[in-house]
Amino acid sequence: MANLTLAVFFTRNVGQPATGLALADIDLYLTEQDKDTGADTVIWDGTQHPTEEIDNIGCYTRIYAAADLSANDYFGRGTYTGLVVLDVDDVTGGTSLLTLPCGAVIEFTYTVTDGGGLPIDGVYVEISTDIAGANIIWCGHTDAFGVARDVNGNLPRLDPGTYYFWRQLAGYIFVDPDPEVVS
Repeated sequence: MANLTLAVFFTRNVGQPATGLALADIDLYLTEQDKDTGADTVIWDGTQHPTEEIDNIGCYTRIYAAADLSANDYFGRGTYTGLVVLDVDDVTGGTSLLTLPCGAVIEFTYTVTDGGGLPIDGVYVEISTDIAGANIIWCGHTDAFGVARDVNGNLPRLDPGTYYFWRQLAGYIFVDPDPEVVS
């Protein structure tokens, strides 16, 4: 067994860290999926809350101490239910990349550009495994070069396969989803 830290990040005022949120106003969800059978087990059902805030970055965490990373994949998210107006009230979360086995994971560079090929900074990007966008597995924003990165500055790390990219930024219209094959 291993410790798995679910970390969810919230922002307000177009990307500023949402610090000082009440822990009881954040509902956490965590599902364990068996790598062999694909069977899902709900670990946290939204009645659990973070146990701490990482100061100055809008990050709220809770540790699941019974994780079996060799046998299961874990999917988590946090939903903010309080009164403070945030950029997004529902975010996906994950563990530190250093605590996860890499396997066949590929660091994938996804770049968002305008019609003329110039990079667009600040685009909110979500990645789903399905064309409907119901199973979001990664989210982040583009940097000055238009490259999508998570809150730690990392590129998405994906298993080989087809993924669907969703983009959002005020003043731009994107044709979503953008299917990408990771190999």
